[in-house]
Amino acid sequence: MSFEDRLAKAHAELQSHNVWLSNYKPPMFSLLRALGIKVPPPYYLGFHLNALIAFWYFAIIIFLVMYFGLLGNDETLKSAMDKAVVWGFVYGLGMGVFYAVRRKKLQLSRWSDFD
Repeated sequence: MSFEDRLAKAHAELQSHNVWLSNYKPPMFSLLRALGIKVPPPYYLGFHLNALIAFWYFAIIIFLVMYFGLLGNDETLKSAMDKAVVWGFVYGLGMGVFYAVRRKKLQLSRWSDFD
């Protein structure tokens, strides 16, 4: 079965459990798929991969906002990086836990079951 068919089945299962579209199809995952990376919805990924993906996109966004936006000239490059790493780590752990808990609560199928 192709990746697109598995993705459609996964999205249908998530819709049947009344999961919000923004939760099972976050913009970062749509961007990764547009770049050609075949990544399943976050509910079907493991804790570590969810945490890693969330860490990277959040840390990059926070770094850019801190360094170029909100804090202006008072923010040094090292300070902005340090804060981005810390907040990215916290956010990544939070998102990893969120998707792991929700996956168990909703009793979803495994990604490999969509064949």
